[in-house]
Amino acid sequence: METSRHISFAILAFTVLAAGTLLLEHTGFFAGAFRTEILARVDAGDVVSVDEAVTAQNTSASDKASPR
Repeated sequence: METSRHISFAILAFTVLAAGTLLLEHTGFFAGAFRTEILARVDAGDVVSVDEAVTAQNTSASDKASPR
């Protein structure tokens, strides 16, 4: 006579809970709960061009190199 394998209650409970959560998310119950929307606005004055960044880097490097 064969003995049946024992399934841990914790593993079974976790599996049922995970499957239920995925099913609820799929059906729309948790719609948006696992998604993040990033809402941002960028003004033209906030944009830095490559030339401005290089100039600022060169200026800070020359400030460090100048004798005091």
